[in-house]
Amino acid sequence: MRNYKLSVIICTIGIILISLFVVYSTYAYFTVDVEGEGKDITLSTFDKNTTIIYNDTSNVSMVNAYTGDEIVKTFSVENTSNYILYYDILFNNVVNNFENKDDLIYKLESNNAAIRNTSIMPSENDYIASDVLLKPLEKHEYTMTITFVKKDTDQSKDMNKTFSSNIIVTGSKNINVGENVYKQNTLLDKIINDSEIEYTNNSINGKTTYYYKGNTTNNNVVYNNICFKIIRTDENYGIRLLYNGLYNDGTCSKEKYIDINKYNIKSDSNAYVGYMFGKASSNSYNNEHSNLNNSNIKTIVEKWYKENFEGIKNNSNGVFCNNRQTNSYTKNGVFFSNKGYGKSNTGYYNLNSDLKSYNCINKNDRFSIDNNLTYPVGLISAEEIEFSGNNGFLYSNNYWTMTPAYFDGSNAYNYVVKDGKLTPYKVNNSNGIRPVIIIDKDSILESGDGSIESPFMIK
Repeated sequence: MRNYKLSVIICTIGIILISLFVVYSTYAYFTVDVEGEGKDITLSTFDKNTTIIYNDTSNVSMVNAYTGDEIVKTFSVENTSNYILYYDILFNNVVNNFENKDDLIYKLESNNAAIRNTSIMPSENDYIASDVLLKPLEKHEYTMTITFVKKDTDQSKDMNKTFSSNIIVTGSKNINVGENVYKQNTLLDKIINDSEIEYTNNSINGKTTYYYKGNTTNNNVVYNNICFKIIRTDENYGIRLLYNGLYNDGTCSKEKYIDINKYNIKSDSNAYVGYMFGKASSNSYNNEHSNLNNSNIKTIVEKWYKENFEGIKNNSNGVFCNNRQTNSYTKNGVFFSNKGYGKSNTGYYNLNSDLKSYNCINKNDRFSIDNNLTYPVGLISAEEIEFSGNNGFLYSNNYWTMTPAYFDGSNAYNYVVKDGKLTPYKVNNSNGIRPVIIIDKDSILESGDGSIESPFMIK
């Protein structure tokens, strides 16, 4: 009997200890040091410790739309805990039957979150912003304005169309609580903490992107005895560098390009605006712009990379955008359609648009090691140059961008930097070639302040 009672007591104590252990473990799992030394916040924890309020519902829709129509949506995200949280904002359950997708745009603004985003409404579920930092007890308030843009061209095909979606806010899956996106003593550390740096979320998946603007002179880099200019960070915080000459005896060479050559050998079809291209003068957009054949400039750039960087592990993969999104507009009295194939007059990127973005809309245009690149190298985009501001540092010298301008029925034109401005240029004419590479976000900064006299030296 005594042994039985002793067994009961021992079992009871065991149950109590196990219960205490479970409670303590649960508490420890959900308790996070605000300085970032605690454990990860789970998605369920995010839901429990945030308050998300919409002005009516999470749905945004424009039904039977007419040009000039505009709707406004407001919502807020509040952290009710002592945890550091990260979150994503997404469009979910998207229905978009607009024929010309870039007729419908949205602008997202926030009172205190690092969000500046203006973009085309998506055709499928897509990110608005990613990995947004929400400090303990902080509240982010948002205003989204959706506009059916009124243009000078015929927009009858988009009249009475519908866009509908839900705005979803969810905990980020990409960044652990308290985790910095950069390590100390790296080039990325220096860039993000530079007082001159600016940021935007107009990028793939709404990721925060840091970029240099104006006549900045503190973004010079020497890497593998080659001079570069820092353009910006990319969506994974890799650092995008534009070729700026060879480094010899402490100075960069005067020639800021690796070659002067043609973008494509031919120009007599829509296909030739492509960094790669499909069947010229075909009967569909997809056939015209399928990535089957290398452009002349892609061959030159990849050869240069192989000769200078093959086997170097510091370089990073990323997206180089050959934005072949079509765009109907009238220029100098000539109408450009949004067909994009054969001999059809077609508009591509319009410099007169207020909409500029690092977000490469068509996935087929996102060139990377995962999408048709042999090496992680490409060209700068017209959008990247525009982000640098009027007369910014990227407007010096004459060189090709990767961005199509238009096909005028006879010849394909891409944008070049020429005489201090972006100018359409026939693709079978010759111009300077300045490759762009991406280096890893953890690249160690050895010395330098970024000036031309003392450039950043990296391992």
